[in-house]
Amino acid sequence: MASYLGMVRGSCGTQKKIVEILSPRTAPQRVREIVELLYDRESSLTETVAWRLLKQAQTHPAEFLIIEGMRCTGQIICGHNPWLFARLVDNLIINTNADGNETASWTDRYSVDEIAEKVRRMQGSDRR
Repeated sequence: MASYLGMVRGSCGTQKKIVEILSPRTAPQRVREIVELLYDRESSLTETVAWRLLKQAQTHPAEFLIIEGMRCTGQIICGHNPWLFARLVDNLIINTNADGNETASWTDRYSVDEIAEKVRRMQGSDRR
């Protein structure tokens, strides 16, 4: 099953936990907004009021990943150590063992390297 997968990561890219699963049909801009709200859950009330009600600039806004100068709407990052990273994935499977513990597995739709290579090919074809 395809989906957007939101995960909290720590230093050195260590995976911490899945915090949200969204439909792949969710508009990228809406996913970005949800990622920002998820990241802000740990903020103080003062920060939350400043960002949401007073419209002050957020310290760590959610942003689409920029690869080779192009915006990638299937990959969104928010925050700084720990940060929240959301991306489109395929083949999401949730397994539950006999003790009731759940594990998730999936296939990344695209790696950053694959996206960069596609962008380079597109840019190369534009020059012809």
